[in-house]
Amino acid sequence: MRTPVKTLVAALTAAIVLAPVALAGTITIKGSDTMVNMAAKWASEYSKKNPATKIQVTGGGSGTGIKSLVDGQVNLANASRQMKSKEYDSAERNGITPIEIKTSIDGLAVIVNKNNPVKRLTYQQLEAIFTGQITNWKDVGGSNSPISLYGRENSSGTYEYFREEVLEGKDYASSTKVLQGTAALADAISKDTNGIAYGGVGYFATRKDIDTVAVKKKGGYVDPIVKGQINDRAISQGIYPISRFLYVYTNGVPKGEAKQFMQWVLGPEGQKIAGEEYVPLSPATAQAELKKLEG
Repeated sequence: MRTPVKTLVAALTAAIVLAPVALAGTITIKGSDTMVNMAAKWASEYSKKNPATKIQVTGGGSGTGIKSLVDGQVNLANASRQMKSKEYDSAERNGITPIEIKTSIDGLAVIVNKNNPVKRLTYQQLEAIFTGQITNWKDVGGSNSPISLYGRENSSGTYEYFREEVLEGKDYASSTKVLQGTAALADAISKDTNGIAYGGVGYFATRKDIDTVAVKKKGGYVDPIVKGQINDRAISQGIYPISRFLYVYTNGVPKGEAKQFMQWVLGPEGQKIAGEEYVPLSPATAQAELKKLEG
């Protein structure tokens, strides 16, 4: 995809902190399916240079990862949304002190089948489509065909962010087909001419069988992918409206293996990998997140 090096930097800032399931020399990471590929790449490359360190990476959704951190089962929780107040309350009861680390910026893309003539949608149209008020493509400039909705499970941070940002907190239409993972959504849309879905833009840039939709909130329409490349500038500067930080939560300031891992992630090799999937943080933001690793 790309090779920017400003980074997703503070990514995976690790609470190697005392998770009872984590063994010495083992870093456990769980959570966001949006981030799982990135985390797996970090783990693979780091382990090649540090074979004594074992890194276990699993997805399951942001909510699942956060719960695992709160329950003391993992070192790091990947999340494509911020922790909720009730999750912080649960953490406090369990003696867990979550630290939030911004790792990168992700644009959330709306996707349709390659053969769908609709290539532009406003926030208002997206809200009406995904809440079930608009059910036919002809009402938004397409063919006279029923709209097939696809979405993520409710443990997904992507599900929650899209619902709050685009649907203004309204419920998704009951007809939405729920799939686990962004890759599954892309596969479904590639086979369904009438389908529409949403997900992290990093999963879609290289696919030729789907199209991303240019989105308008204020001003003009902006596409998160231009000529097969992620539109870094528009996403990082908020010109493309459906964008968010991706986070890693740790239990306190990381130590030992996790801190060393984080230092690598924030260095040139880790940052180069980060730039291949997401929009990296600005240098100033990266430095601010790095300070959270001190102590």
